[in-house]
Amino acid sequence: MKILLLGPPACGKGTIGTLLSEKLGLPLISVGKLLRELPEKHPHYKEIHKYMDKGELPSQKLVAKIIKERVGDEDCKKGYIMDGWGRRMEGFEFFDPDFDLILFLNITEEESVRRVEGRRVCKATGKTYNISTMSKEELARCESDFIQRDDDKKEVVNHRWEVYRVETFPVIESLRSKKSFVEVNAEASPEEVFKNVVKALGLD
Repeated sequence: MKILLLGPPACGKGTIGTLLSEKLGLPLISVGKLLRELPEKHPHYKEIHKYMDKGELPSQKLVAKIIKERVGDEDCKKGYIMDGWGRRMEGFEFFDPDFDLILFLNITEEESVRRVEGRRVCKATGKTYNISTMSKEELARCESDFIQRDDDKKEVVNHRWEVYRVETFPVIESLRSKKSFVEVNAEASPEEVFKNVVKALGLD
């Protein structure tokens, strides 16, 4: 089974994708992570980061090439869950595996900005947390070990929303007519959202 996750910035694709991956036994491929973790010696490293660090989308042809390399790995033979593809209509010209399921996690712009501005990465473990939902005790214990990614800063987040409205929203509207398209409100807690996703997909 091939699943595509779509939604605004910070809608929870990574979290829900991880839970789906565990439930279905399929690898989760985060395009953003795939690009961020490109080794510096990769021939397209500088070009990719030139766009990503400003909150812009790199060339879809180039990204598709990197994705095709990944889905050709052994662990993807039975399928995969894709997080971060389909942000531009032209992308499907370069990579369109005919997804069996398109899951759209929808949140408002206000909620998205609140989540992104509070997102931090632990320097020691690489795990992502949100300071807006952490207790004062947790913050006091961990805050010095947190860093904010460049693409999570306010000016970049606002720009990402401009890109989303202009380039990604038309993609979502064009996919709504597909039988494989499923929309879930993602503004609740991750546990509640996943429960609704499982129910919507008939996996319960």
